[in-house]
Amino acid sequence: MAKKNTTNKKSMIIAIIGMVIAVIILVIITVFSQRGEKVSDNPPGTIGAHSGNINNGGIVCEHDGRIYFSNPYDGGALYSMNIDESDCKKISTSVASSICAAGDYLYYFQSGSSGATGLGGVRVPASFIRCHLDGSKGYTLTRNVVVRAQVIDNYIYAEGTADATHDAPYFFRMSIAGGKEDEILAKLSINPACARGNTIYYADTDTSRNLMAYNIQTGRTSTVIEDNVWNPVLYGDYIYYMAPGDGYQLRRYSFADQSIEILSNEKIESFNVFGGYIYYQTFGDNAHLAFMDQNGGNVTVLSNGNYNSISMTGGYVYFKDFWNEEALYHTYPGSTSIEPVTAASDAALENIKAENESKNKEE
Repeated sequence: MAKKNTTNKKSMIIAIIGMVIAVIILVIITVFSQRGEKVSDNPPGTIGAHSGNINNGGIVCEHDGRIYFSNPYDGGALYSMNIDESDCKKISTSVASSICAAGDYLYYFQSGSSGATGLGGVRVPASFIRCHLDGSKGYTLTRNVVVRAQVIDNYIYAEGTADATHDAPYFFRMSIAGGKEDEILAKLSINPACARGNTIYYADTDTSRNLMAYNIQTGRTSTVIEDNVWNPVLYGDYIYYMAPGDGYQLRRYSFADQSIEILSNEKIESFNVFGGYIYYQTFGDNAHLAFMDQNGGNVTVLSNGNYNSISMTGGYVYFKDFWNEEALYHTYPGSTSIEPVTAASDAALENIKAENESKNKEE
């Protein structure tokens, strides 16, 4: 009898030890899954996207010879393609904005699902995501609702809007590695798109409308110029901006001599500058999409009508028709021709067809 009791006690002890080990393993797995994978630091001076693209919705981002974009032909799903628009493919069903890229990762705000894979009825929570360049291993960095965001070195700086836990406005940052609470930096509307080095240049929309500089190392702000500034874009040695208080002129500020130039007296609704060109949309009775050189010369009207989401890369200039948000157009910089992005529409049709066929087989 004594041997039998001893054997039972040993079995119970072994079982308890086994359960404890299983719990420890589960805890370790949970902790690491919450932290996500180890993410290497970015080199100093890293900026995740061109400021003009972020100001125009952040739906296009160029990185290492590829374009990452929200494809309107597939409900805004995240796609990628080479800079010449070859090898266009879907990498996520997420409807993406504020798309940034640095190193081996993409960063973007997910506002929902394209619904093309039968997920239309499933609520996808708004979140800011880090994933690999092929769209795999998505990791949620925050559930905060993001208006605009920019990767600067090893943090994502973001402008938040009101949600269940936050009052607007507020400005915060999150680590690219994740695993830490968001850090609220200011109760101000600071658009982080326009950044270089340790400085974010932004329009003080709360009070003065001046162009301000926010130092990410010290958290201090200073006035760069006293002017009516909106949506600044940093390009070369200049900051380009609209002046709403003066007929929405397009202006630029020179870092070299602290001067301000008026580049256009047209009423500018949106603009972008890259590759030696400025593309802009006007508003009013004769609304049109036009371009000029970066110094304000050689103005050319590209198309009459209303366009938005002007995004610029080393290959093409991309934009949407205001009245047809389900299409994407492009033009070569300096060209007067406009074409739909057939690579994006063809890839979307192939994906939607394949996903529908797969869905029908499952049913």
